[in-house]
This record gives sequence, C-alpha cells and structure tokens, in this order.
Amino acid sequence: AVVVVGGDPEATAEVALGIARVQAAHRRVAVADLLGGSPALEALVSSDDPHGIVDSFLFGVSLNRVAHQVPDSGELFIIPSGTSPIDYEDIFGNTRWRRLAAGFREVGALLLVVAPVDAANLVDLVFATDGAVIVGDTVPGDIPVAQTIGWLRPRRSGLTSVAGSAPLAVVEAARVKPRGGHRLLAGAAGLLLTLGVGALALWFAYRPYASERPPRIGAKFSAAPLASKLTPDSAAIAARADSARRDSLARGLTSPPSDSFPLLTATNASDSSAAAAWAVRLEQTNTKSGAILDLRQRFETVPAGTYGFDLRTRFFLLVAGAYSTRSSAESLLVQLRNHRILAPGMGSVTALPFAFMVQADVAVADVPTRLARFAARGQPVYALRQANGGANLYFGAYESAQQAALAVPTVKEAGLTPTLVYRIGRVF
Repeated sequence: AVVVVGGDPEATAEVALGIARVQAAHRRVAVADLLGGSPALEALVSSDDPHGIVDSFLFGVSLNRVAHQVPDSGELFIIPSGTSPIDYEDIFGNTRWRRLAAGFREVGALLLVVAPVDAANLVDLVFATDGAVIVGDTVPGDIPVAQTIGWLRPRRSGLTSVAGSAPLAVVEAARVKPRGGHRLLAGAAGLLLTLGVGALALWFAYRPYASERPPRIGAKFSAAPLASKLTPDSAAIAARADSARRDSLARGLTSPPSDSFPLLTATNASDSSAAAAWAVRLEQTNTKSGAILDLRQRFETVPAGTYGFDLRTRFFLLVAGAYSTRSSAESLLVQLRNHRILAPGMGSVTALPFAFMVQADVAVADVPTRLARFAARGQPVYALRQANGGANLYFGAYESAQQAALAVPTVKEAGLTPTLVYRIGRVF
C-alpha cells in the first residue's frame, strides 16, 4: 500500500492512475479516493452507488461493495470517497489502515491511497503503509525521507514549499510571470510529469515491495481487502493456504518464485511457547553498512548480536540477546549499561520471537569458526545452544512475520534461504 499525495488534486489523481494502470496489467490494484471526489477518479466509476472508502471506515460498508472495476483496464479498481465528508484526522489516524495494507500485501495486490498534502494525520497514514509518492512542489513537512518512495514535480524555476506555507515571494512571482510561453511550459511540465510517472511505475514493478512473479491469487485471510474480487478462485486459495501452513517461504522450492512480501509462516510453530523471544533493543541505523559496522565494533561483545527492521521507520534495528523470559533480557540491559556499552537510559527490552534459520544442529566446537566466517561477510548470524548439545545458527530477530518479510531481500542477498522459525535455545 502506498499513499500518493500532492497539492494539486488533478495532478495527484493522474499520477496515481498512471501508476495503477501499469501495475494493473499484472496484478490487482485499487485506487482509493481521499481527495474528496476527484473528477478523474469518479469518471471511471459507472455505478450509481454513492458509497466509498469513507463509508467503509465510518459505517462498516464492505470494500467489496464500494470497489468498482474499470472496464478494459486489467485488474484496476476505483474506490470513491463516499457519501460523508472526510474527517482526515479521524480516518488517517485509524489503526485499520495497517490491517488493510497487510491484507492487500498478502494477496499480492496494490492499494494506492490518493490524499491531499495538507491533510491532518497524513504522517500516520504514511507510516501505516509502505510509504508515500509526493506529487508537485509542496512537501509534507512531517513525512521523513525514509518514508518517501518517490517525488514527481514538473521542472520549473522557483522555490519548493512545505505544506501549510505560501511564501509571499512565490505568490508575487507567480503573478508577474509573462503568459507568452505558458502553453509551451505547461506542455513541457506535463511531459516531464508523464515521464516521471512512467519511471515510477516501472520502479514499482521492480522495487522490493513488488511481486517477482505473476500475482498470487492469495491465501484466504479474513482481513484481506476486496476478498471476493481479489481472490476469485477458491480452489487455488485453499491450495495456497495449505502450502503456507506447511512451509515457510524458503521451503516453497517446488512453487514459483515468491513475493518479496510473502505471508511467512514459521516452520516450527509448535515451538512458539518455548521461543527465546526477549531481547535488548540497542539502536537504529538507516543503512545496512552502518548496522554491520556497529555490530563489529561497538557491539562486538554482546551476546546474540544481530539486526532486524523497524516497521515504522524501515530502519535497521540492532538487538542483542535471546531469552525465554523478560527478566533475563532486563538483566542483560543492566549489564550493557554498567559496562558503558549502552549509555545510561539507552536501550530497551522487546519481544522478537522470529528469526531465519541458517544452520541447525551445528557442533558446538564448530560454532566460533562458522560465526567468524559469516561475520567476515557482514552477515548478522548468531548461535543459540540447543537442548541436544548442539547449536542452531540464526539470522536476524523480528517481532512478527510481517516484519521478517521486510528482511527477505537482505537474506537472499546474503546467499541464505529465508526459512522463518521461532528462535529457540540459549545464548552462549
């Protein structure tokens, strides 16, 4: 799910449609109008039903009812605004967006939410999705760069403004511009915007969030949006759901290549109650190289040092420890502060039960050599001692399967098979 946001409603809607049309050729796409009745989007809806996305949030109207397929446009659906005025503060702050985004992601579909740049709580909506595409010169001041997927703006002279501001100099400059070349400039701006939409749509097709194969019909999921329209084949649904229960992403060797955001399932679900879930959150860094450097230097001596992902910021999250009780992780946190590895007041205890299995039942004598080999390659692999006297090697630590899905490309880049498990055992 992506938010397309801009100050010009017409241009913002056209950019969203440009992305949607390209993506709808190979997967299902829904464009939700939260501009408040965009003519460009409403023109594609032939139904007389006035209900829309706002009615779904306020009154529980089914998304299946308010999503209208566009004829001769592949798998493109339009979800109009609806019958009620849009209370952005209430709707954009709704926790349902996370479930909605996860539902679309699970079935391999794309949700594009079209919104104005100055809407209240816009940042909450962006954080609930995979990020924002900004259209035009006005930049939402509270959206971090890490959440910005792309920025499309026509080439022109002048200043870029931040949402909520309108510098007098910009207004005056706009009044005194000569009109002679207006059509030429407008045409050039339109061409640049069109090229930008095309490039962005191409990026969507190959970005880490996109499918690496034709879209899944998907596993049946009670929170998945547009269930009847996005999952038409019940036999395929049952087959894929059964496959997901049996295997994780890594074990689907007989299946087509998997999405970068699959519905991961831990292969050792029976071990969930014994998971070494508790860990210490050390710090965040916005680059993988920074995370690797800190693990090698500042946090070289911490037990079970590794990194995961923060769903809100998409930053790398450095963590240490793997314990079955919270009190054990709290003891580690105290030790790290006492030894000045963490500054006073820094760090926190968190539950991270999931990891990717690297190797199972490794002889304890071989563990140091193997960990050194992985460390030399910049891979955050750690060992946990098992009850049978051996050790399991794990990659990463994650609070949920959804969070672990963010790491699949990184795991594959490391040459590892991303088999999701509950991490079990005790630190060395």
